[in-house]
Amino acid sequence: MSRIRKITQIFILCIVTISSYAQGNLFEEQSILEIEIIGDLKELFYDVNPQNARYHDIIIYYLYADTSVSLPAKAMTRGIFRRDKSNCKIPPLAIKPQKINDPIFNTSQRIKLVNPCMNTKRAQQHIIKEYYAYRIYNILSDYSFKVRLVRLIYLDRFGKYKNFITYGILIEPVKWLAKRTKTKEIETQGIIQNATYRPVLDVMTMFQYLIGNTDWSVPKLHNIKLLYHDSLTSVIPVPYDFDFCGFVTPPYTKPPEIIPITNVRERYYRGNCRQKLELNFTIDFFIKKKPEIMNLLTADSLLTVRNKNDILEYIDMFYNTLSDPKLVKREFIDNCRNE
Repeated sequence: MSRIRKITQIFILCIVTISSYAQGNLFEEQSILEIEIIGDLKELFYDVNPQNARYHDIIIYYLYADTSVSLPAKAMTRGIFRRDKSNCKIPPLAIKPQKINDPIFNTSQRIKLVNPCMNTKRAQQHIIKEYYAYRIYNILSDYSFKVRLVRLIYLDRFGKYKNFITYGILIEPVKWLAKRTKTKEIETQGIIQNATYRPVLDVMTMFQYLIGNTDWSVPKLHNIKLLYHDSLTSVIPVPYDFDFCGFVTPPYTKPPEIIPITNVRERYYRGNCRQKLELNFTIDFFIKKKPEIMNLLTADSLLTVRNKNDILEYIDMFYNTLSDPKLVKREFIDNCRNE
C-alpha cells in the first residue's frame, strides 16, 4: 500500500462517524428551541462561588408537538471566567432534568447551558457567534460537541430579579458524545498535544486557527476533552468553549499571556509541525469544507448585518491564507510547534 493511500485512509477516519447513536432529539434538530426557566433567579445567579455553589430548583417550560411540557429540573452556576460576577452578570449554568421520560430532555445527565455575559443585544450577538463556532466544528469532525440554540425566557418566581429574554447554547453532555462515537472520556492531564490522534488533532488545531482561538491546552485539559477509542492507540482531542476567539470577540477577550499576539483577531497557529504531504491533506480538507461552512453562515438570520459580514470576512481571511503558499509557509510551517 502506498504511503499516500495510508495517510488518506487515516485522515478519513477523523471525518467519518465510527458509529451512530441516537440520544433523544434535543441535539438532532437545529431549530431554535424556546424554553421558559422559572425559579429564584437572584439566588441562582449570585451563587457563583465554585467551592460551595449548589443546585437550585427550577421549572423548564417548552412546547412539544403543540403541547406545553413542564419539566422539573435543577440548575447550578458553572465555569471559571464567565462565572465571576466581575466579568459577567449572567453566569453559565449546568441543568439537571429531574424526569428522564421527558420528550426532549430525556436524561438525568448534566447539560451545559451557555448564557450571554450580559443582558444586552450585543452580548446576544456574541453567543450566537459562539454557537456558529460549534456548528463549524460539527461540519469538520464527528468528534465534536453537538449544540442547540435556545431562546430563553427567564422568569423570577419571587420578583427579586428582573425577567428577561435572551439566546443561549445547550451543549451535548460528554457521555452522549462518547456513546455516539463509541469512545470513553479520560481525564488524565499531562498528555502532550502531539501524542493525540494525529488526523483529528490536525483538523482541531487548524479549526482553532480558523476561529482565532488560542485559549486551549491539551496537557492541561483546558477547554479540551479527551476521548479513547478501542481501535486507536492514541486519544482524541475534542475542543469546546470558544468565546475567547477572534471569530466571537466579546469585549473581555484577550490572548493568553504565553501567546505572542496582542489581539485575538490576530490568528496564531498552535498546531504541531507536519510534513508537507500531511499539511496539504489538512488544507485540502478545509478547502473542500468551505462551501458548507459558508452556507451555514450566510443562511443566518439572527446576526446583525455588521456581525454577519464580520464573521464572513474573518473566514475569508483564513481561506486567503490557505490559498497563498507564502502565507502557508509562514503560518503553518515556520510557526509550527515542535514537541
